[in-house]
Amino acid sequence: MVTVTFLPLNKVVKVPSGDTIFQAAVAAGVPIQSACGGKGTCGKCKVQIPVGKLVPEPTDGKGFLNEAERAAGWVLACMYTLSEDLTVRLGEQNDAFDRKLSMDNIKGFRIEPSIHKVQVLLEQPSVTDQTPDWERLLAALPNLEIPFNRRVAANLPKTLRQANFRVTVVRDGNDLLAVEPGDTEGRQCGLAIDIGTTTVVVYIMDLTDGSVISSGATTNPQHVFGADVISRISYAASGPDQVSQLQAKVIDAINGIIANLCAKTGVSHQEIYQTTVVGNTTMSHLFLGIDPTYLAPAPFIPVFRQTIEVTAKELGLNILETGKVIVLPNIAGYVGSDTVGVMLAAGVDRLAGISLAIDIGTNGEMVLASEDRILTCSTAAGPAFEGAEIKCGMRAAEGAIEGVRIGENVELDVIADTKPRGICGSGLIDAIAAMRKIGVIEATGRLVNKPAQLEKLPSAVRERLRRNETVSEFVLVWGKDSATGEDIVLTQKDIRELQLAKGAIRAGISILLLEMGIDEQAIDRILLAGAFGNYIKKESALAIGLLPPVLLERIETIGNAAGDGAKMALLSVAERARARVLSYRAEHVELSTRKDFQKVFISALLLQ
Repeated sequence: MVTVTFLPLNKVVKVPSGDTIFQAAVAAGVPIQSACGGKGTCGKCKVQIPVGKLVPEPTDGKGFLNEAERAAGWVLACMYTLSEDLTVRLGEQNDAFDRKLSMDNIKGFRIEPSIHKVQVLLEQPSVTDQTPDWERLLAALPNLEIPFNRRVAANLPKTLRQANFRVTVVRDGNDLLAVEPGDTEGRQCGLAIDIGTTTVVVYIMDLTDGSVISSGATTNPQHVFGADVISRISYAASGPDQVSQLQAKVIDAINGIIANLCAKTGVSHQEIYQTTVVGNTTMSHLFLGIDPTYLAPAPFIPVFRQTIEVTAKELGLNILETGKVIVLPNIAGYVGSDTVGVMLAAGVDRLAGISLAIDIGTNGEMVLASEDRILTCSTAAGPAFEGAEIKCGMRAAEGAIEGVRIGENVELDVIADTKPRGICGSGLIDAIAAMRKIGVIEATGRLVNKPAQLEKLPSAVRERLRRNETVSEFVLVWGKDSATGEDIVLTQKDIRELQLAKGAIRAGISILLLEMGIDEQAIDRILLAGAFGNYIKKESALAIGLLPPVLLERIETIGNAAGDGAKMALLSVAERARARVLSYRAEHVELSTRKDFQKVFISALLLQ
């Protein structure tokens, strides 16, 4: 065994000699960047070891590390095999989670949670009244068919007597969740959770007035097994231990957020009585510890589609152990409860005309709704929109380029207004739109190289284009101006990755329009959901053909609509029922069975 210490977290783990640093990080629960799940193909898992340590070969088979990085002790964690005790320093990345947390668009519905509290004063037992405690309590709650709850009954005798038989009863419908001493009617909380492939967001909600008490987010720790759902399904398919490991990762992450929020707000874990959860179909399965293996191959069959209710104790979620955890219904193998949440929050079933809702991420889910039909589909956009599989790509974090303008030179917007470290998805779309506009990129996505084309470019832009025998690229930031000291570039391969992701989204939209029997001009509104949709520039999305060519004023950002849908389902039994109706009303269009998809996809690759 060897001992690995991870700085600056000061986490220590023992692993077998022969494991990689990446495997040690997974075992230690240390967050480490990876888009490929440790296969050595993304180059994101750079870590630093003491200079002079023996570096077993190979540590980098694809040229992700330059000479200066190697000299400074940087290695790829997934390629470095451990043979002795080692101290490892992680690269730091401050994610911009506030982009999701600052969005709150729920409105226009009645707050009517299924959680109810009532204070009761019970007659105290005597030799002439020997009614059992459970029966005595239920007698104070007439007209309710409440089943026996062993967990509540276990502490009932002491609770009643210590409170002099004045208690507050907490129930979820007809289920008794807790009996609390004294009057606690004014305090009742719940959680709304959005489990994204990249980010997990948790909101503590006040169930009395519907307000967000506090919220928190973290990177989904399952990303160490791959940036996309297919990678995680593949890992889960290895066996039940792997499914349990993936489940534990996300439950631990959620519990960590809950602990921080409770410490910050003074809300007790025992005052959180209910949780609603949304996520794509794979995330929902893994959250519940259910094998998602057969979501990957055709015909993409999930284990369940309906609303799922389990107790918090069953999952190990750190709220009141008798509290219900409600996972909203899925629609299909790749259209999950997060899309149901988007439909719920956007109110697509109540809007006049034609509405197109798009949630862009590692997967792209689309909803096309008329007054008569609701169509859905999902496209494997790939991780490019999250900055993965892009040479200098990164998540939306401090130092990420999020905006690009190109005139006589290149101007950038950088998250946290600091030196740039890389480029995130919104910056990628902006950059390619700007490059296309000024003539650096052809409509086919090819970087220009003919003398006549180059002569039309401003000299300061032209000198950023460079080519060698293997790589064509455009320099966004020179090394002297970057946080890493290295040039930040967009390569020809990066542009192709964006085209594939963009083409998949646009092709999915086109197929839904064909299925509905309408053209693009019939769309009354486009609703962009999620942090990514909220931060991309509408003009850039239109310029590269990511969205249908509609008037700019018809495009609206609706924030983290999946999370908002989870909030609404938590706060209202009527909205929860509406979520069920929406999931079964939606008609899923399976793109893989469409003979016309490939033709539509190829035409959608053009940047226009």
